[in-house]
Amino acid sequence: MGAPGPNPPRSLIIPHRGRSAVMRSYWALLVAVTLVASAPAGALAQYGDSDIDSDGVPNAIDSCPHVREDFEGEIDGCPSDFVQWQDSDADGIEDRVDECPAARETYNRHLDGDGCPDRAPDTGRSVTVDTDGDGVIDMLDVCPTTPETPNGILDGDGCPDGMAPATDNDEDGVPDGVDACPFEQETYNRHMDGDGCPDEVEDERAQFEFPDADGDGIDDRWDQCPNEAENRNSYLDGDGCPDEPGAESDAAMADSDFDGIPDSEDACPEDRENFNRHLDEDGCPDTLDLTTSADTDLDGILDSVDMCVLVAEVYNMVDDEDGCPDTVPVGINTPDSDGDGIFDAVDTCPITPENRNGVLDTDGCPDSDPIVGDSDVDGIPDDRDECPMEPETHNRFEDGDGCPDFVADDREQNPDTDGDGLPDRLDLCPSVPETRNGILDTDGCPDRGTVPDTDGDGIPNDMDACPSQLETFNMIDDSDGCPDETPATAVNDADGDGIDDISDMCALVPENRNGYMDDDGCPDIRPPPDADSDGVPDGADACPEMEETRNGYMDADGCPDELALSDDQADTDNDGIRNSADECPSEPETWNKFADDDGCPDSFPEG
Repeated sequence: MGAPGPNPPRSLIIPHRGRSAVMRSYWALLVAVTLVASAPAGALAQYGDSDIDSDGVPNAIDSCPHVREDFEGEIDGCPSDFVQWQDSDADGIEDRVDECPAARETYNRHLDGDGCPDRAPDTGRSVTVDTDGDGVIDMLDVCPTTPETPNGILDGDGCPDGMAPATDNDEDGVPDGVDACPFEQETYNRHMDGDGCPDEVEDERAQFEFPDADGDGIDDRWDQCPNEAENRNSYLDGDGCPDEPGAESDAAMADSDFDGIPDSEDACPEDRENFNRHLDEDGCPDTLDLTTSADTDLDGILDSVDMCVLVAEVYNMVDDEDGCPDTVPVGINTPDSDGDGIFDAVDTCPITPENRNGVLDTDGCPDSDPIVGDSDVDGIPDDRDECPMEPETHNRFEDGDGCPDFVADDREQNPDTDGDGLPDRLDLCPSVPETRNGILDTDGCPDRGTVPDTDGDGIPNDMDACPSQLETFNMIDDSDGCPDETPATAVNDADGDGIDDISDMCALVPENRNGYMDDDGCPDIRPPPDADSDGVPDGADACPEMEETRNGYMDADGCPDELALSDDQADTDNDGIRNSADECPSEPETWNKFADDDGCPDSFPEG
């Protein structure tokens, strides 16, 4: 249970009625010096220079570092209804209250609120010296060797004053001799308070101040009794409630830092809560976390940097980082990596040029020459074509039967777990979205950095055996980066990939020869580096040297972890398919783009 916070000595308490404009400035400085001297070290170090106005928004991103954020609408460090005031000399004091609007305030703790440059009295003594012991430090004391008589008349000037009510007819604390309105009380609203006349501050000033319903000088946000004025009797004067010295108080309601949260519930009883709608109930000042990991449109771009938060990015290599859908512009800057005249955005084989032989010349992939006895010119001979008069659609679904078909737009048949636009059956990293940064964007795995490619053949220099010579892309060692010649065609080679049909697992689909399983006759994608062979590429693996346990718990991070799972949730063969959906839970899936979701090893069917 914390003890009540320090209260200023009685000699420092100045009734509102006896203050002039200058005396109020003196009083503000005196209280500031007193509070700083008595404040706990932790309270001063909580924010330091990183958050001057202590509103929880760091100075580095605070548009109004000297004005508190009210956390309504946009969070930029300024109140929601903030209107920038005019400050010609940029000294932080608005022109309408600045006595020297064209000259900057010197801020030397001497009349710092008037807006004028000045020199502090050089007395050679400490700033807190009080020779006459009246509670008004010498630097602010008009009578430093004669004690003040705190009687409600100009108690802040440090000089003794007589009790002569007749000289102040309106009893507003301004003597008639200097009162411009001796029969009308001064309003004391920090606007020309020394002239003795009632006045009103311009409406716009209210928007820079916090409400104080009971007018006791304690903001409602700190005031425990916002509708009852503090009686200021040097007893708990900071709580905003009228009270009596010595009266028993409810210990449960003690509030040492006067933030409205009882010490019994306050995690920081000596540090005032800053109330920025971020953990406001713990009683500790804190900084609002402005970062976010939300991705409303699920396009892989966080809302914090997404220019179109509610509309997903289309990923067509045109401004793919802005988070907005866009179209591919026609022009010299349109990407066409393989130079075949088909833009990468619509090219099925963006780094392998179309051979334009009359067979599917618009898909961007090289195709075999027309076959004699192929009535529908779909690349499948009539004697093997179940629909010889209807061309095959070549959509990677039963492409060998020669019949047009379609893949249902059904996520159950073509799931895309990570939502990167590549179905899981073609995605080497089905649980981690592709980064689409121009580096292996079709493998489904995130890649980092930029890779130099001197000859521009789409093969990075560190993987290119001939970095200054273009690869010919003739389906012969196309991944080595060197130009080469096509060997003599096998006797029976329907797809023209140089592998005899008798040993070609994909007799009608040419091998792409990328250095990965090039002898099976089937096109495949070379997997990215995976040092620990856990199925999570090193580029996305948080533990590249430690194998992922694949227990259905954070399996995409690449790190081993423990989680008690039921048998149907586990993945016994570590093939990425849970036992509950795995037809062969003890045998890993081969991932050859044929029935890859059944969990069983299988081979690509012929015909």
